Amino acid sequence: MTLKPFSRPVLGAALALFTFASPLALAEAPQKPAQGQGAPAQQPQAQQQPPSQQKQARPRIDVVFVLDTTGSMGGLIEGAKQKIFSIASRIAQGKPTPQVRVGLVAYRDVGDEYVTRRYDLTEDLDGIFTHLRKLQADGGGDTPEHVGRGLGEAVSKLSWDQSRETMKLIFLVGDAPPADRHDDWNFNHWAKRAAEKHIVVNTVRCGADTETERSWKLAAKLTDGRYESLEQSGGMVAVATPYDAELAKVNAELARKTLYAGKKEAQLANQARAEQMAELAPEAAAERIQFLKTTRGAGRAPAAAAAVSSAPVAVGGAVDLASQPEALASVKDDELPQELKGLDAKGREAKVKQLAEEKKSLEEKATKLAAERDAWRAKNVAEKEDSFDANVMKGVKEKAAKYGLSY
Repeated sequence: MTLKPFSRPVLGAALALFTFASPLALAEAPQKPAQGQGAPAQQPQAQQQPPSQQKQARPRIDVVFVLDTTGSMGGLIEGAKQKIFSIASRIAQGKPTPQVRVGLVAYRDVGDEYVTRRYDLTEDLDGIFTHLRKLQADGGGDTPEHVGRGLGEAVSKLSWDQSRETMKLIFLVGDAPPADRHDDWNFNHWAKRAAEKHIVVNTVRCGADTETERSWKLAAKLTDGRYESLEQSGGMVAVATPYDAELAKVNAELARKTLYAGKKEAQLANQARAEQMAELAPEAAAERIQFLKTTRGAGRAPAAAAAVSSAPVAVGGAVDLASQPEALASVKDDELPQELKGLDAKGREAKVKQLAEEKKSLEEKATKLAAERDAWRAKNVAEKEDSFDANVMKGVKEKAAKYGLSY
């Protein structure tokens, strides 16, 4: 086993994720983001329906990370980029397997490049990673940050499941106290609103600022959450296993075995996402496959679960014919992928069938490797208790039994 500390980036990396809503009438009505602020990530149509309107067959967990993305937070942000799949994979390993949605809010302060950027709750973890990897730590420098707006937007602007049966968690991570900007984003107000909405706020202070500690402890107390204090970098380490390199190779092959049909812009966007997934570092690639196998295979017979696709979720109305070969019959000629243009109907069917079979074989290999990796980790890896990812799991496990989950 190799433990490799994540390198601490320069003061350029930023993770901006969260906007506040007005504590008054302004507060919780959806608003268009101001110029220069991030809008909720586009989601596949099926994910836009609030989970509370769907049949609740499995436990549900909504998790939002509210992150300080000013310059001093570079180490934790880079670590989060590496660990986001690992964190989601571990959350998804509850019994019974929960449906997990993840959202992000990044915040800085007035006068910085942005005050907040937010990305709505979604089961599409590949999409969340796409936004997360673009965040760089920068700005700040005057100690107080606009934490209130980050928390407020997380509470009021994201599509939380309204069911009381859904576990709703915020992880607020930062190293500076809330600034009073004389606007509608008062930190204490939004902590109270979170409690009223049955959203637990777990706070993670990085560094040793005492004012931050007071505010973080207050938010945790008001919402029945946890307060933790970590080193500035978040204390995350990469854990290498004998299976990671092969899983990374399989992940890259799977990500590239896609055949997107749809409008040209959607095809290009999905191909770019697939290429990004293909280039993941070994640990992240392994954890991504584990997360997808766990969540997409939940409730299926073993044979069916083994065939669950690890392809990125198609967005923008596109469809991956390698994962859904049956969709070929309904694709318009002008929305065919370039690889199928110029072929007759039989030629198209043959190419799609071949690619689907190749993908299925890779999926089965990925499932086997992921299981072997899990067994190795269980035997050889001791969890590092004072790290950001470990603290996320403490927060989840502390509330799990109340929602019918065990870990």
